[in-house]
Amino acid sequence: MAQRGESVSFERAAGFYDSTRVLPRQAGAEQTRLLVEALAGVPGPVLEIGIGTGRVALPLVAAGVPVVGVDLSPAMLARLRAKDPTVPVAIGDATRLPIADRTVGAAVLAHVLHLVADWRVVITEVERVVRPGGVLLATRGAAQEGLRAQVQAVARDVAGWRIPEGRLDDLAPLDEALAGRGAEVTVLPAVPVTGGRRASELIDSIAANEYSWTWDFTDEQRADAAAAARVYVESTYGDPAALLVPETPIVWHRYRLTG
Repeated sequence: MAQRGESVSFERAAGFYDSTRVLPRQAGAEQTRLLVEALAGVPGPVLEIGIGTGRVALPLVAAGVPVVGVDLSPAMLARLRAKDPTVPVAIGDATRLPIADRTVGAAVLAHVLHLVADWRVVITEVERVVRPGGVLLATRGAAQEGLRAQVQAVARDVAGWRIPEGRLDDLAPLDEALAGRGAEVTVLPAVPVTGGRRASELIDSIAANEYSWTWDFTDEQRADAAAAARVYVESTYGDPAALLVPETPIVWHRYRLTG
């Protein structure tokens, strides 16, 4: 299993990332509108840390926001370049950004802090590269309650998996840490995401190794975790194929950083 000191690369997910993380058109458009508004008046380029295949960045670029990106995975960046070769990108770890001091006006962290070696180091790096008075936008997006969270909890318990020390699965500690440093913290309006997946599909995704947290499991652990999740759903709610699990709304936090 991954240990403290390791950030997670999505290299293995490059081939299926876009098809498994796509947002409905309306939610994607609303997210972009919200982020453009949150970045209004921010000078200079916006750095997306963990830019991946450009799921968040490319709509921002299309809306006129100058974006540069950093990611651990060459394969994910290759996918981005195939879509738009004009976006400046570099290979790098969020804990050691290959960016000069105070050279960007804002930073974006979308579903990244639960994958890094040490989230506090990442935030120190953000404060280093963002100009005084700049902005950090962050989202986690993990379901904290409901059937999706229950399925994941059962699977993780069976495999004996716990999020490694140093990763952040909830933004409340980030809010507290940055507020304590004088940052202005704003929770932006939630972006609703229509539709959902059947519980059986979520369970199949565990078995298919699509989630980053299942990458730490052995094949046997994954099979046992998926089987236990299926038994849980069947005994608690009924047929997993008949249960629609709503998508989790997207909630972004905006931090106006001090100098």
